[in-house]
Amino acid sequence: MRVIIHPDYNDLTDFIKQLPETFFHTGELLYEGRNTVKRYHVGGHTLVVKRYKHPNIYQRVTYTFFKQSKTERAYRFAARMRELGIDTPHEVAFIETKRRGLFTIGYFVALNCDYPPVSTTMAANEFTPPLAESLARFLVELHEKGILHGDLNPTNILYHTDDTGQYRFSLIDTNRSKFKRPTRDDCLKNLKRLTHRRELLTYITTLYARLRGWDVDRCVKQEMGYLDRYENKENFKFGLQKLLGIHHPRRVSY
Repeated sequence: MRVIIHPDYNDLTDFIKQLPETFFHTGELLYEGRNTVKRYHVGGHTLVVKRYKHPNIYQRVTYTFFKQSKTERAYRFAARMRELGIDTPHEVAFIETKRRGLFTIGYFVALNCDYPPVSTTMAANEFTPPLAESLARFLVELHEKGILHGDLNPTNILYHTDDTGQYRFSLIDTNRSKFKRPTRDDCLKNLKRLTHRRELLTYITTLYARLRGWDVDRCVKQEMGYLDRYENKENFKFGLQKLLGIHHPRRVSY
């Protein structure tokens, strides 16, 4: 077993090392699907622990010999984002278990963040223009700093207002992010999962394009094309899974 703990949280060493044995019968369940997420209160800290799904044999070999695992990337990328000025819950530790020399299961431990996701306002039809404008500015900042979040949907963008009433954002589920100098196409493609509501995505894309000094009509048209292709791909995948008797919950259309 490989265990990496941030120096600031060495007091949690015993708890962290026991997680592979205790995870299933301890903690407060927050989410259960492909991955399982639980919350713990330990040593004066509130922690969130994510247990990633069991990888296939190809992934086991890849994560053992050729590529950082999802759990290691989650840990490394959290630190890198904060270095770039983008808020994300502080990384605490990651665990990689092995069997017969190959990677099996990964755990990522981070500090808990109680901010609500942007998806709550979309679902309640309370996504106000000031929030949309602040989100657009945040997305511009994110891309201009060379970050492409790997799953930029509204459940992975948390928000709150600071003491001055300004909206602030924090990102979660960052393990699939890329750090590069993105092209315009990269940036627009990265926005396609923000919402399936075309009028709302058009509005956010318009704000975003204006902030970047890009042609609004061209960007909106391109964005709608990316959304169409994304939805067609998701619908095909869902239909195939249904045909094969594989049932995964479909994402809510915010």
